[in-house]
Amino acid sequence: MSDGWTYLNAGERAQVPERVSSAVSRAFRTAPLQAHTEMSSGSHSRAQVPGGAVGAQITASARLAVADLVGGRPDGVVLGPNRAVLLHTLSTAMSRQLRMGREVVLSRVDDPANIAPWLMACDLYGAHVRWAEADLSTGTLPEWQYGDLVTPDTALVAVAAANAHVGTVTDVAAVAREVHRRSRGWVVVDATAYAPYRVIDIDAWEADVVAVDLAPLGGPEIGALVFRDPTLPAQLKLMDAARGRHATVDVEAEAERRLRALEVGGHAPGLLGGVPAAVDHLANLDDAASGTRCRRLEESLPKAESYMHVLAQHLVHGLQSLRGVHVVGLDGEFDEPFSYDSVERIPRVSFMVAGLDAATVGRRLVANNVIAQVVPLEDSALLDQMGVAEQGGAVCVAMSPHNTAYDVDHLVRVVAGLV
Repeated sequence: MSDGWTYLNAGERAQVPERVSSAVSRAFRTAPLQAHTEMSSGSHSRAQVPGGAVGAQITASARLAVADLVGGRPDGVVLGPNRAVLLHTLSTAMSRQLRMGREVVLSRVDDPANIAPWLMACDLYGAHVRWAEADLSTGTLPEWQYGDLVTPDTALVAVAAANAHVGTVTDVAAVAREVHRRSRGWVVVDATAYAPYRVIDIDAWEADVVAVDLAPLGGPEIGALVFRDPTLPAQLKLMDAARGRHATVDVEAEAERRLRALEVGGHAPGLLGGVPAAVDHLANLDDAASGTRCRRLEESLPKAESYMHVLAQHLVHGLQSLRGVHVVGLDGEFDEPFSYDSVERIPRVSFMVAGLDAATVGRRLVANNVIAQVVPLEDSALLDQMGVAEQGGAVCVAMSPHNTAYDVDHLVRVVAGLV
């Protein structure tokens, strides 16, 4: 970055690549325009239907980009302002599934965006809530507990692929296998923290729905839900998708209507124009990557994460060398702290400084041109259970590909001046 600031807050507000801002600007200009229609020729050519706007093409491109990001299908993509709004709409539409006598399993490692909508829906429709608990020494979510939590009455299991603040990764595939073995419930995975660092494969995860926000990727303020089976929404109850009493049921058409009904309020094509650019940015992090966008993501993301993983290790070593600094999920009650690689993590690190609340630490960092995320006490059930609230909160560092070892050293030097 050339503005003199050190940005280590990608989880809260990622920097926007130039190609994304340019794409958004271009989309805002062109979305209202009429799409150019090529004349068809030959007896086997398909005549294009005139009258479409460029905005419709932009929306279709955004769906395709999100599908490539998670390994899904474009016809299973629902777009909206953010994942919290989309998950709220989805939970409201699941009145049949979340009725009294059914159960929902939530986890403590999730953000409020994947907890609050389900709690509200269960309170409204009568389903019973059960909780998957984290290992408070590391912040991991043990998958074995789902064998006890999931029953034939389980309607839905919501889980995060990775914790946004501690960085611990959940074995989503193991959780989903247990859920599908014991019930007919849906598995809804929040992949927002995971997506900037690792390849998502919705089929390998066996997730029924994947939720993701594009802003942490450097994209616009857009969220998406991706259904692994695009016909799954046919089970939802949506007022906007009502059909005639005696209408013939076409499962695929019904699912399509209900998918679109989840997109309450329509789209902002100008913002959607930045979605393909954001996914392309991730796919092109490795200049040597080639092939389709999915193939380039598979090549680029592991290399980028390996680089950021080294930076996170360097940060942890630096912070652990300072007396009075506690790295959440790594510095337990034992004489020796845990290794950063003791559990699987994405490059996110949260820490506390003895005698100072997180807001004070954040202000001191800003005074030295370092931007990190001060985690509000209500934003993480996991941090609350790990005792962070008692210490006045935590500061979270989220790595991005543009970060360097100098950025990490700068933050450690500033923190060293506080202890």
